[in-house]
Amino acid sequence: MTISTWDKSLETGNKMIDDQHRQLIRLVDDLYQAKSKSDKETLILLARMHDFTVEHFISEELLMKEVNYPPKPTQEMINQHKDFKSYVRLSILQYRHQKLDLTPFQTFAGYFLKTHEFGTDRGLANWIKQQKAA
Repeated sequence: MTISTWDKSLETGNKMIDDQHRQLIRLVDDLYQAKSKSDKETLILLARMHDFTVEHFISEELLMKEVNYPPKPTQEMINQHKDFKSYVRLSILQYRHQKLDLTPFQTFAGYFLKTHEFGTDRGLANWIKQQKAA
């Protein structure tokens, strides 16, 4: 099972954000296949998801500063980033020590990507387009 095949409806219109979202979706899809992997491979995949997510969030936060994105949506996005990073770290620790079922994490990651992508990230991309048009 996968969360998505990339299509035009997922695009924000910002190349950097869209390229990184494609990669994040691939990583979540890889997690859906994790049941066939060893514990070591699964932990590596979870760590890769964490590292790339942090990289993506840093890129978005730098972009928000660069384009002077308004404070309220900036803080909303930063709070979402913090929540997701915390959840990924917790999932890694739980998996490492308890070999937990990844289904709740997979579901959360897929849901988060969709809501974050269609909500806050799309808002940022639209705001950038409006600023360029003005």
